[in-house]
Amino acid sequence: MTDSRDWPQKSTKVTKGNDMKPVVSFWLRRRPFLCVLCFFAANVSLARAAEPTRFPEAKHGKGELRYIDTVPVLTVRGTPTEMGEQFGVLAIKNAPDIDGLQTNFLKDAGIEKRFPLLKTMAALLQPNFPKHIATEIESSAKSSGRDLSLLLFANTVADLSSGMGCSTIVIEKDRSGTGNPIFGRNFDWLPTKEINDHTLVVVYKGEGKRAFAAVTIAPICGVISGMNDAGLSITINEISIKESKDKSRFNWKGTPLLFMFRRVLEECGTVAEAEKLLRDMPRTSTCCMTICDKSGGGVFEITPTSLEVRTCENGVACCTNHFRTDKLCLDDKCWRYTKLSPLQAKDAGKLGVSEVFAELDKVNQGKHTLQSMVFEPAERVLHLAYGPGSATKLKPHKLDLGKLFDEK
Repeated sequence: MTDSRDWPQKSTKVTKGNDMKPVVSFWLRRRPFLCVLCFFAANVSLARAAEPTRFPEAKHGKGELRYIDTVPVLTVRGTPTEMGEQFGVLAIKNAPDIDGLQTNFLKDAGIEKRFPLLKTMAALLQPNFPKHIATEIESSAKSSGRDLSLLLFANTVADLSSGMGCSTIVIEKDRSGTGNPIFGRNFDWLPTKEINDHTLVVVYKGEGKRAFAAVTIAPICGVISGMNDAGLSITINEISIKESKDKSRFNWKGTPLLFMFRRVLEECGTVAEAEKLLRDMPRTSTCCMTICDKSGGGVFEITPTSLEVRTCENGVACCTNHFRTDKLCLDDKCWRYTKLSPLQAKDAGKLGVSEVFAELDKVNQGKHTLQSMVFEPAERVLHLAYGPGSATKLKPHKLDLGKLFDEK
């Protein structure tokens, strides 16, 4: 069976819409008060029309979806069945037009005709899901009224299709303007219509697991980007399985990538603990894991058969979408890495949160940069910008994840 990550993907063209401008007639211009009043009313109306469709604030069982600094934050608690039900109702059933998102994504990715095959492939990976996550997804499907096959595909999309770009920067203590590590990340993916409306932060508090937060897109319950209660922060950088020197083949017995990342946050508190867990875990495909704890971090270059560690150079590690260690690298040409690599020079100076965001802006990919974020592992804080255009151009929201983890 062919691994669909090797299939060519359809490019996405996004056209710029016409600007809408309120018109004030001549007779209104002669009446200043009425002019101001009508102009204000018109702009309020336009602003409301431009607002994205939102997840409704709601509670279900032990779960709650609320807004913190205008960011939708869902907290789920309890057993896998309970958390799955909460996620299903609050993040899937209540999501704005999730059918439209699915239709648009398949079209933009050029995989409409292959979708039946992709659902079959996702089902083949289901036996490899961690048991508690499999239970959770089944509960989500039941409570949301969605077909289970659609949730299986959404959570194995990183294994079965290509499309994620992404750029990451780890700044260790000696190079940090705050005195503690800083970890920045751009999440680049297809700018499918309505995808930003489905972005949310999910805080998981599962029984017997570490609490963690994932910046995700409903209905994905795996981890694309996240931090746990120990401050350990991780993100995925997609690598094509063709771009590995060890000539790895897709492992149909491996743990799907986004669940591999989730297990790290559920079970590990340090970079060293994560490395040990990953070396013992069967893996489906190739990727990089950029990782940072309260002491520092680096990059894990991962294939089904290899795990190479790339540490910081002069206190900085950068990663895009190519392997760079001698054992795995086939092609290291990437304009984004070229722009970031000067940060690894000895005399590059210190960087704070705002400086890391500025560096991420230099490597933005326009409308494909859906999210831009900076983690502060020691403070357990996330700064998150997301929305249309390049997210690097938007004001970030500050979320005190530590406070959310500690809430009873």
